[in-house]
Amino acid sequence: MTSSDSELKKISTELKHLSLKRQQLLERKKIQCIFQELRNRAEFGQTEEAVLNQHEIDSIDDKLKQLTERKAELQKSHDNILNAKDKKREKEVSFTSSQKIVPGVPVPGSNIFYVEAPPTIPAPKVILDLENLPPCPCRTQCPECRQFIMTETFTSVSSLTWLVCFMTAMIGCVAGCCLIPFCIDRFKSTTHRCPKCRTSIQTIKKL
Repeated sequence: MTSSDSELKKISTELKHLSLKRQQLLERKKIQCIFQELRNRAEFGQTEEAVLNQHEIDSIDDKLKQLTERKAELQKSHDNILNAKDKKREKEVSFTSSQKIVPGVPVPGSNIFYVEAPPTIPAPKVILDLENLPPCPCRTQCPECRQFIMTETFTSVSSLTWLVCFMTAMIGCVAGCCLIPFCIDRFKSTTHRCPKCRTSIQTIKKL
């Protein structure tokens, strides 16, 4: 932390303290004025207690005046430090009012080139070759509606499913085990479908 920053922090703390003190004095003065008004109505004369009360109100007014002057001095010092810091920044990087900082466009008369920061998340992979679609949902362009979409996939029984079923039956698995291939997606065909126009894009066959 620099000296100007520490000074700013100190001034801000003192300003808060002065505001709190001023608020307390105003509340105290308000109470004293109420007491004085009540005494004036009840006694119709200047008593010793009323004189003391008036002296206390005058004392509070003096303290409030001092606090106001001190607050004005601190506020002025605070503004001067901020202005000095702003001028220092302007000297480090100075641009005319007519120049606009546009990302990707160099600023005339300087070697500074502003570039937008890359996104933190990777761009989604779009597969345009329909012959190489994976067996899971993926991003591609629908050949029918020409929209970039995330495909929907569903499986269906294929020739490979029946072939595995017959092979397990020939081996001797006739007690229902030959039907297992109908429950496993690995032995079925996968069809990609567009979620917008409901067109079948590609069917991936296992055999």
